[in-house]
Amino acid sequence: MKSKNNMMVLVLFLLGIFMGAIDNGIVSPAREIIQGDFGVSMNFGMWMITIYTLSYAVSMPIVSKMADLYGHKRVYTIGIIIFALGSMLCGLANIHGNFSIFLASRVLQAIGAGGIIPIANSVVGYSFPPEKRGMALGLVGAMYGVATIVGPTIGSAILGIAGNDHWGWLFFINLPISIVIIALSGMIEDSKVRVKKSLDFAGAAVIAGVISSLMYALTNLNFFNLIDSMKNVKVYPFLLIFLALIPLLIMVESKAIEPVLNLKYFKNRQMLVVFALAFVVGIGMMGMIFIPQFAENVLKIKAGSGGYLVTLLAVFSGIAAPISGKLLDKKGTRFVMSLGFLFVISGTLCLAYLATSQLNIWSVFLGLILMGFGVGFTMGAPLNYLVLQTVPQSEGAVALATMSLVRSIGVTISPSIMIGFIANAGKSLPARLMETVQQGFQKIMPPGMSMQGMMAGKGQNTQIFSSLQHSDVTTIVDNLKIVFSKLVPAPMAGMIAGKIEGMRQVLENVFQATLNIGYQKMFTAAAIIAAAGLICTFFLQQSEIKSEIELSEEIV
Repeated sequence: MKSKNNMMVLVLFLLGIFMGAIDNGIVSPAREIIQGDFGVSMNFGMWMITIYTLSYAVSMPIVSKMADLYGHKRVYTIGIIIFALGSMLCGLANIHGNFSIFLASRVLQAIGAGGIIPIANSVVGYSFPPEKRGMALGLVGAMYGVATIVGPTIGSAILGIAGNDHWGWLFFINLPISIVIIALSGMIEDSKVRVKKSLDFAGAAVIAGVISSLMYALTNLNFFNLIDSMKNVKVYPFLLIFLALIPLLIMVESKAIEPVLNLKYFKNRQMLVVFALAFVVGIGMMGMIFIPQFAENVLKIKAGSGGYLVTLLAVFSGIAAPISGKLLDKKGTRFVMSLGFLFVISGTLCLAYLATSQLNIWSVFLGLILMGFGVGFTMGAPLNYLVLQTVPQSEGAVALATMSLVRSIGVTISPSIMIGFIANAGKSLPARLMETVQQGFQKIMPPGMSMQGMMAGKGQNTQIFSSLQHSDVTTIVDNLKIVFSKLVPAPMAGMIAGKIEGMRQVLENVFQATLNIGYQKMFTAAAIIAAAGLICTFFLQQSEIKSEIELSEEIV
């Protein structure tokens, strides 16, 4: 796309990336509020996140292909309009509507958002000359990284201003941004449209089935109980559908004149390495969502306040992303990606071993700063730069969408992997807490009586588990006092509550140390995954910017 003002192009697409990237995160703090307002269960309520993720993943390659065929600005603007309409309907559901209408509006949002980020990266990358492409993509990466990380914080701030009863403002906030983007779009030229060819509708339909079945199965898969999880009706039927559709996808897309998913990408060595890196980065991105809870546990601070510490990670990610763009132009992608993964490895290991042993804010800060630099160096510019360098310009958006899709698969499976470490550590909490309480009560128990004996037959394990599900390091002692007040004889309840209060420091330390074991394993796993990404960078080909003719010949 040729434009009279490259900066106008940059502003136009940066606004779209910011709006699209924050949307899922901005809803996260309000998930329980919204499902409570509609009176739906937690499992059903999760669909407000799941249905957006699935619809977004399905729409990405299809909308991006439409952009390559019919003009980037045109399809991008239509996408913004659809996204704005979906946002308005989501907000209005707060005033008058039901959960089904809300979910349908979320689907509309996702369809509109599907092409925003791939199209923006493609247009920005090709609007700037090769020697400045890295810098421009670095700014795009900074915007995407910061928006992704601070989305939940922005959501909390909006709820704090508007109030929980007015959660619709989480969606209305998109409307003025959309209006600005649409107004700016009229000031730039569209890309030249190639000889018009019809969209590959058969391929689009098969791809929708392949992506939705795979993503839904992965969403419900438990990697720490893989065998039993595979037997779940929410997993194995969809994996079978996915496997059955793969041969059909290959057949349809091999014959298509303008395939939505170009299978030749998977025969290109450089693109395969890029996809592997995108997958690793996707897993690493979602590892960050556990940082607020980790910081709260390490620092013994109130639940919900850990989200503000993530802002530090976002700040350093935003600083690193444009720096990575400049380094791309001078040092190449292999250098930047390697440096980024080294930062991620250092940051995760710092959180895993230094922060969990020192238990102070400075060790947490150091880990977040290192991770912030790692995210800024790996998440945006380098991967986009590699894709645009490898494929012809006429396929830029759809190639970026394919890469984003692979990254989304990593994002989808990451929570199931990461939370497993914490959940496994949490399973030992009741036993360790009971043991600690028992040791503290030995001196006040009447002869021949034990805590287990007093509570026998009262279902203490079930009640303690139920209490701990919503406990954190600052509330565990109060929750234990409530549990024990129901389990012991009334005359002893006050004395035992006082004894538990006297053991507050010890019990909080047990809770903290137990969960920190899980976090330690989780961050160690994240470091190992980043190390795998570092190894992948060694397989990247260092090449100069080539002409579209040369690239077309290579991709074939």
